[in-house]
Amino acid sequence: MSIHAWFEHFKEQLQGLNESFEQSGSNLSLLGYALKEQRLSSELYLNWAQDHYKLPKLQSRFFTETSVSQEMFAKWATHYPWSAECLPVAEWDGSLIVACLQPPQDFPQTPSAILVLAHFDSLEQVWNQLHPASASAAPIAATSSSPMVSEEAPEGMDFSVATVATQSPKDSFSFEDLGVAQNNNTPSSLEEIALDPSPSEEGLDGLFDGPTVIRLEALAAAEPAAESSTSSEIVKFAEGSEPKTQVDEIVLQAEPVTEELGPVAAASDTAKKKIPPPPPPKNDSPPAFEDSFGNKPIPIVPRPAGVARPTINPVALGNFALEKVKKKNAVLLNERVKHILSEMKVHFEKSMILTLDEQETQLTAFAWDENFQGMKDTSMRFPLRTPSIFNIVASTQKPFHGYISLNEINEKFFEDWNQGRIPDHVTISPIIINEKLVGMLMGFAEKSAYNKTSLNLAEKLSVDFVKGLAA
Repeated sequence: MSIHAWFEHFKEQLQGLNESFEQSGSNLSLLGYALKEQRLSSELYLNWAQDHYKLPKLQSRFFTETSVSQEMFAKWATHYPWSAECLPVAEWDGSLIVACLQPPQDFPQTPSAILVLAHFDSLEQVWNQLHPASASAAPIAATSSSPMVSEEAPEGMDFSVATVATQSPKDSFSFEDLGVAQNNNTPSSLEEIALDPSPSEEGLDGLFDGPTVIRLEALAAAEPAAESSTSSEIVKFAEGSEPKTQVDEIVLQAEPVTEELGPVAAASDTAKKKIPPPPPPKNDSPPAFEDSFGNKPIPIVPRPAGVARPTINPVALGNFALEKVKKKNAVLLNERVKHILSEMKVHFEKSMILTLDEQETQLTAFAWDENFQGMKDTSMRFPLRTPSIFNIVASTQKPFHGYISLNEINEKFFEDWNQGRIPDHVTISPIIINEKLVGMLMGFAEKSAYNKTSLNLAEKLSVDFVKGLAA
């Protein structure tokens, strides 16, 4: 696959690009330069790249709803020569989510990574956020560089940034400073990357789509706010504790009266005072907010569970994996479908089970609960080698947990199965038998289902589904 395939595709509108690129002396690649200078439309390029590289696209709102963790970036800083055209944006279920303009060359095979396409403007903004010293020092260096440096330095090398960094250690880039102390000189425009999602936004994904999956680690910024809120409440209570002091004074004034009581009554009264109050009951379950992935905690609201009334797809053919399993486990499989879809009701509005063909190139519905209404075509098959939420699960054999990125396959699926409505949140967990992907467990939900509890439930049920089944 040629690295310049994009240039061949758009060459008619890129006349003279090479000449202007060489004259600019830009540190970007030819592709990055074309997108930054708007010689090539970002939307046109990404639409082409999705089809050419078979990669999903990360929507721009991901970068406003989720702040890329500097601690995470420091962890992977030496893993690959990152740039404003390719950088890690999240960790998700053991995989590194890498946003890029095109698949990077010579990328390490381990640990596993999920490549996603992203707009250049979003990548450049995050890159500048992760390197605030470089972003703020560049214009200063342009005006303060000495003639001696410009004359003695070899052609193409500029030591002015290093000079400024030496004069201002607080603005220098180091792993120790990443995620620990925030640079006070960071321009306010960069702070917009970490904005909390407003109620009108659809919420995350993936990871995404990050992601992210995905483990997005976005709560680190929200926890201090919660602590400060608690501290302020304690201060207010202490400042307003005058009524309690008055009560103590009344008790102290009444204490001499106890001397007139009999010995037994006085001893009993004293014993009562020494008995400490009972400890508060322990709550083993974590607070509802601890399981949220987003910047702004979302409370976990379990749905009232009930017994599902599943429908087994009558038009699924025998060349699909779960249809073959059904022939060997008819009674047990029907009970298992009912149990799994009933358990999913705790966190999901609608749930269904999908099955793959033997070649793992397409999937179709196998069973669904009674909440699905008005389906257009239950025999519809959806490809797995085209960018979609199902392609992500099939290619990684890991769950998808987040909001939906709009593309042809995703929209077609919800057109057929959800009357054209895109749910706020979807969780898909792979169903694997003997290390082979045979199906997927899928749940539709509201934004509040974007938490670890619902993800863990779907993962557990997808494993329980195949226990004891003859393959």
